[in-house]
Amino acid sequence: MNSKNLVKLNSSFTEDDFHWMKVAINYARHGIGLTGKNPSVGCVIVKNNQICGIGRTSNSGRPHAEENALLISGSKSKGATLYVTLEPCAHYEKFTPCIEQILLASIKKVVIASNDPDPRTNGQGVKYLKSNGVDVKIGCLENEAEELIQGFKNRTIFNKPFVTVKIASSIDSKIALSNGKSKWITGPNTRRLMHLYRLRNDAILTGVNTVNEDNPQLNCRLSGLKKYSPKIFVLDSKLKIKLNSKILKNENLTIITSENFNKENKKLLNEKMINIKVLKTDNAGLISNKSIVSYLASLKINNLLIEAGTKINTSFIRSKFVDKIILCRSGILLGEDSKSFFANVGLKKIPKNKNFIHKTSLKIDDDIIEHWIIND
Repeated sequence: MNSKNLVKLNSSFTEDDFHWMKVAINYARHGIGLTGKNPSVGCVIVKNNQICGIGRTSNSGRPHAEENALLISGSKSKGATLYVTLEPCAHYEKFTPCIEQILLASIKKVVIASNDPDPRTNGQGVKYLKSNGVDVKIGCLENEAEELIQGFKNRTIFNKPFVTVKIASSIDSKIALSNGKSKWITGPNTRRLMHLYRLRNDAILTGVNTVNEDNPQLNCRLSGLKKYSPKIFVLDSKLKIKLNSKILKNENLTIITSENFNKENKKLLNEKMINIKVLKTDNAGLISNKSIVSYLASLKINNLLIEAGTKINTSFIRSKFVDKIILCRSGILLGEDSKSFFANVGLKKIPKNKNFIHKTSLKIDDDIIEHWIIND
C-alpha cells in the first residue's frame, strides 16, 4: 500500500511483543464478519507482563477494540503497554478518536501490527501518539494482522469487497449433474463449516438460476447464530426468480437486476416488499461485474462470499474480481456430462504464472477443504 501518510518505523520486537500481539490477533478473529463496515480489530493492554484489559471491535462496529480494552483496564492503564492489530483511529466522527483515549489513559507504549488504510487515519494515528510522547512500535506480526482487514482494505483502497468464491465439487471438478441437481456433493460436517464461513462475510452473492434450481436459504443455520446471517444479493437480470423461493423470506435480501427486467414480476416482488436494485449492463447485456462490486462497496460490504453456479463463478474470474477460492472437494464422481465449476475463461495459452496459490487444506470426514488465494 502506497500512501504519502504511511508511517513505517524501524522497530525491533521482543518475544513478549510477538506473544501479546498473537493474543490480540486471535481475539480479533472472533469478530470477523460481525463488525459491520469496520474491520475486526483486537487490543490487549499489558502491565507487568499481565493482561489488565482486552477488547475487540464491537459487533456494531463501535466501540472500537481500544475503547473496550481501556474500559476493562481502567486506572491500570497508566504506564501500561497497549497492543493493537490496527493503527488507532485518528479521525473524529461521533466519538472521541482512539488516539486521544489512549493519551487520556496514560498508556506508555503502543505496539501496532499494521497501518490503517483509511486515509483519515493512515499514519496520522502513529504521528499523533509519537508527538505526544508515546513510545510507538509498528509492524509486529503485520502479515497475520493484514488478513483481518483484507476486506476493509480492498474496499477502502480499490472500492471493492474482498471476494471469495465457495465451491462444492466432486473429485472430477463438477458442481452439479447435467439436470442441475447438486444436493449433496459434500458431507454434513463440511456443510456445517460452510455455515460458519458465511458468518465471516458481510454478504453472500448468488444467481437466479441457483435459486430457482436449488431453492437455497443461504443463511447461517447453526444453533444460536442465525441472527448473524449475512446480507444476501441475488443476480437476476430479468427478474425471473420463482415467487415461492425460500430466499424471498430473508429480510436482508436484495435482488440486483438490469434495465431489462420483467415489469410485471417487479410489481409482484414489490408487493412482497422485496428490495430491488437496478444496475448497468455490459456489452453482452449482462449486469456489469464492476457495477456490482462498486454497488456493494458503497453499502460498506467488506467481505463478499459467492455461492453460485458456473456462469457467475466464471464471470467473476474472467473479470479478475476473485481474491480467494474455497474449494470443498468430495470423493463423489459425477462424470463428463456434469457441470464444471468454471467454464471458458478466455485463455489462449497456458499462463506462465499460477492464477491462485494454495494456502491451507483441511480434511473433514471424507472431504477436503482447500483455500486458494489470488497470485498478485
